[in-house]
Amino acid sequence: MLIKKKILVLGLILIFAIGVVACSSDQDSLEAIKEKGELSFAMTGQYPPFNFVDEDDGSIIGFDIDIATEIANRLGVEAKPITTDWDGIVAGLEGGSFDTIVGSMAVTEDRLERVNFTNPYYFDGAQLFVKGDSDIESIEDFENGDIGVVVGTTFEAALMELDNVNIKNYQSDVDNMRDLEMGRLDGLVTARFVGMYSAMENDLDIVPAGEPLYREEIAIPVRKNDEALLEAMNNALADMIEDGTYAQLSEKWFGIDMTDDIK
Repeated sequence: MLIKKKILVLGLILIFAIGVVACSSDQDSLEAIKEKGELSFAMTGQYPPFNFVDEDDGSIIGFDIDIATEIANRLGVEAKPITTDWDGIVAGLEGGSFDTIVGSMAVTEDRLERVNFTNPYYFDGAQLFVKGDSDIESIEDFENGDIGVVVGTTFEAALMELDNVNIKNYQSDVDNMRDLEMGRLDGLVTARFVGMYSAMENDLDIVPAGEPLYREEIAIPVRKNDEALLEAMNNALADMIEDGTYAQLSEKWFGIDMTDDIK
């Protein structure tokens, strides 16, 4: 009888402990971030102008970095960028390798099954780019053309639905654009802003062809149980938009105020 009572007591303690963890799990990440004094966030570091390496000092800079830094400031902590390959970046978040991903991630149904997203912090579109002397005017014009795309992106998923292109996978748009410039590809698909910025900054003979394949909401993912962190980040983004900080950052990187687009 005594043994049964002990088992019953231990069982009740275990159930209570699980209940406490379940009730407080949404607080844990935000509280841990504030306790350690830093918000770690991942990106590839190879996605200009959103996140890329500054050739002068080797630091990671870009629109994503500025957004993440501002969010961290409003949470009262330091921003800690972490570079990693895009393929598997969601698994890294789920595994606790970093607190969040501020790397221009598009919201998709598949990703929503694994993570929760903040409100969008910008909208973009999947754009086909070709060499300046190409006669290709849209993705439909290809006949088994070689199209470069970064592996694991929504752009790759969209291209996989087409039967008139051969997909060539890359880890970054830096190599992707270099191969298009050198004639190793017939075209590439990447974000509209990324392609136009890179072509301008690097004096590449690369031009957009046709209308964007589709429009995407770009947002910041967090783990499913990090509800408090999600709310805090949404509040920070809303405050940035309200006080004009967001407008300053978008004008800094793109020369336009993108505030109205995300309100």
